[in-house]
This record gives sequence, C-alpha cells and structure tokens, in this order.
Amino acid sequence: MRIETARIALRPVEDRDFPNIFRLMSDPEVMKHIRPASDDPEDTRKRMADWARYTDAHPGLGVFMAEWKADSAFIGYVVARHVDFDSSSGEYEVGYTLAPEQWGKGAATEITRSLCEYLFDRFGPEYVVAFTATENMASQQVLRKAGFSHIGLRDVYGGSEEYRLYLR
Repeated sequence: MRIETARIALRPVEDRDFPNIFRLMSDPEVMKHIRPASDDPEDTRKRMADWARYTDAHPGLGVFMAEWKADSAFIGYVVARHVDFDSSSGEYEVGYTLAPEQWGKGAATEITRSLCEYLFDRFGPEYVVAFTATENMASQQVLRKAGFSHIGLRDVYGGSEEYRLYLR
C-alpha cells in the first residue's frame, strides 16, 4: 500500500528502515514532545515489531515511512492508526515524527492532510484526532493549517492537547 501527495510518498515500514527510525527515536530534540529518547537499539526493534503486529491485525493502518518522491530522501515516519494503537478506542489518529533536516519544508502539513483524506476515504470515521504536547506550538500550527480544531486537554499519552478534523 502506498499513499502519495504531489511531493511525498508514504509506504509501509520495512526492516531496512531501522537505521532511520533509530536515528529519530534516539534523538532527544526529535523526541522531546513525544517520549524520552532511547539510545538502546532494542527499544526501536521492539517498537517496530509492535508496529508490524498492529498492521497485520489492522490492514491499511499503522506506521509508514515518508520519503520525497523526487529523490526518495527520508523525511520521517508517520502514523495512521487507532488512538494509541488501541482499536477499542473507535477513534483514528494521525501523527508524524520528522527528521530535523526536514522541518520547516511543509511536509508535516502535507502528510497530515493526506493521511486524514486516506482515513476518511478508507475507514469512514466521523473525525480524525491528533495529539500534541501543550508546549509543542509548531505541531499545533501544523494541525491548524491542516484544518484541525483544538478540543482541549485530554488524558492520553500523559496528557496531550487534542485536535480533531471532522469530515466536511
């Protein structure tokens, strides 16, 4: 499965993606609004195995690699999933973790819009959610640019700002 925008291709994560994913998960600056960075490669391998199990159980959902179509350069990894990988939530969530050298290029907004369109088209939810740390103003700006509305603080991921995009 592949999702494309004008500039970006999203594809399922593969084992060969480990070095790029590990680079982001071990970078304190990248992870500061998500979870503590870990320099233990086994943490990343375990997380990638969890992602694969989730995708096997929920075809069409999971974690995807984002690459520039022009040169296949790594942008980051993104999610289109149930909230916190929990299908009992009944809610679909989008999110992104981008490499620092890709920040400020509009990729996050472009990816977020395409993931939402994909979720609405394929799964038909009433709305899609996204969460940010309260202090993560850059991600909040991305979500507003993608059409999301701020809902408020929600007790998920240790307390996060909830944003929703409703199917129009």
